[in-house]
Order: sequence, then structure tokens, then C-alpha cells
Amino acid sequence: MNDADADYVSFFFDSPSSVPELETLEISHPSFSKPRLLVRNSTFGLAAQSETGEPAFFEYCPMILRPMADRGTLDYGISVTLGNYDEISDEIARAREAGTLAIRPTVKYRSYRGDRLNKPMFGPITLQAQSISIGASGAVFDAGAPSLNLVRTGEPYSVDRFPMLLGFL
Repeated sequence: MNDADADYVSFFFDSPSSVPELETLEISHPSFSKPRLLVRNSTFGLAAQSETGEPAFFEYCPMILRPMADRGTLDYGISVTLGNYDEISDEIARAREAGTLAIRPTVKYRSYRGDRLNKPMFGPITLQAQSISIGASGAVFDAGAPSLNLVRTGEPYSVDRFPMLLGFL
């Protein structure tokens, strides 16, 4: 077991109940003015270090994060509801004006131990926002694993191109 796994396991089995799990999102897009660093459950924001050791400040944003699968699977994704976050609306408008809406925003999920902010306890997990809708409750989107295999391989066979297949039908 490596240090990150040991940290994660010790959080759930050994840490006091007063130590929270701080969940963060980093949302970025080529047309955004800057990557948006958000924390779900720290109302004063969160000053922490990324996995590379760089300092980062995560702004508080009321949000709901719901996992769409277990963290240990390749189908991991999260459903995100950002409560009334107007800056995301502005960034989406900026992407619309630039004509880059076809590029999906990148979403990085990290969680930190409340008593150890020098590295993420879990993550980063890089996901892609599938579709974003903005309504009265804020911005809602699902973020899933990027589709890496969009190209079909192989060759379609038809009786027109390969008449000898007719005998097998």
C-alpha cells in the first residue's frame, strides 16, 4: 500500500470525527478566464497544495456532489450541482462567444483531509463535463471519464463488397 492509499484508509479508520473530508473541483476550459477552484464544504475557502506541491486557494461554492459509480472503477463520475454560481455562467458565455462550446470543460476532483492540506488525500481524478444546464438552482452537469476511443476500428463487411458472405447467411 502506498502513502496515498494509507492516508485515505487512515482517514476513515483512525482520524478523529472532527477532521472533515474537504471535496474540491477544478473546472477549466480553454476559453475560461482562469481555472475555477471550488471547495464544497469549507465556507471560508481552502488554502491547500496540489499534488505537485503548488499552492492553491479553493473558493467556497455551495454544491452537491453525487458519485455516479464507485471511486475504484473506470466508470467513475460525479453529478455536480453548483448552487447559484454566476461566474460559471459568465465563463460559459465567454466560451459561447469564442465558439469553443464543442470543447468540453475539464473537471478535476480532489479530496483533502482537514488536518493535512499539503497534498490531496484522494485524486486528482480528471473528468469531462458532459453537458451543462443552468437554471434557478444553479449550474448542473455530469462529469465522467473522457472518451478516449472514439475512432472505430475494423472494416464493415457487407454482401455487396464480399459476395462470399452470402453463403453464411
